[in-house]
Amino acid sequence: MITPKSASQPSLQDLTARFLAARAATGGEVENPGEVVPHEVVGGFRAPTRLTWDEALAVFRLFGVEPEMLPIPPEWAAVVNLDTEGVGVPLAAGLFPQRFRQVPGAFATGPVGTPSAAHPQPGFTALRGWIKKALKSKSATNLLVAAGVATVLGDHADADAALVAAEELCTGAWRAIWENQHAAVLWLRGNQAQAARLWASADDRPAIVFNRGLSALFGGNPAASQLRAAAIALPASSGWSHLASLYAGIAESPAN
Repeated sequence: MITPKSASQPSLQDLTARFLAARAATGGEVENPGEVVPHEVVGGFRAPTRLTWDEALAVFRLFGVEPEMLPIPPEWAAVVNLDTEGVGVPLAAGLFPQRFRQVPGAFATGPVGTPSAAHPQPGFTALRGWIKKALKSKSATNLLVAAGVATVLGDHADADAALVAAEELCTGAWRAIWENQHAAVLWLRGNQAQAARLWASADDRPAIVFNRGLSALFGGNPAASQLRAAAIALPASSGWSHLASLYAGIAESPAN
């Protein structure tokens, strides 16, 4: 189904298509997807593995630190292609904006709902082995990323263990990254109110502004201005900037 062009605000379908096509030239896997409704986009779109891994490490530089360079873990491509039950993707280590792959039809008829907690995913033996190995490391980068990945898999005990192990390593500039990761893990576990309080008390950094806008959007509060500010503050080449714009479009829709 082709969506008509709008002379004013781009439609949510347009924003979705643009977001999914972001950096396609460098990824080389998507060319001119066209203006299609979200369910058609999600049916044929596969995000480049390297691109999503780079996005999963982007948060470190947004907080002004240089992360350890981690190779792509086993079964990461399968994680990228997991079906997503919710659309609330916080900006944190081990997460990537391409997890948002469609605008649910409910957005057209009512407010955004509260996302549910991540459920345990079957399989992923090799990736779970990578997480267990990360838990024994003394790398703050590795542990924070492992916390995010474990939460995506629904392995909440491992996510907690990674956060505990990382906390003593995250001093100075790293402390803010750890606090943001803690809030993101809470968010994905279904503790949105607690995550929102942590982000509300954090410094005004682009990643924090993004996550505040996210929590406001799903909490039924005005969110568009924060999300627009995040989209401007984040690198224009980043999928996180495109996702901020997309969330802002949702926040500005009549249903919300």
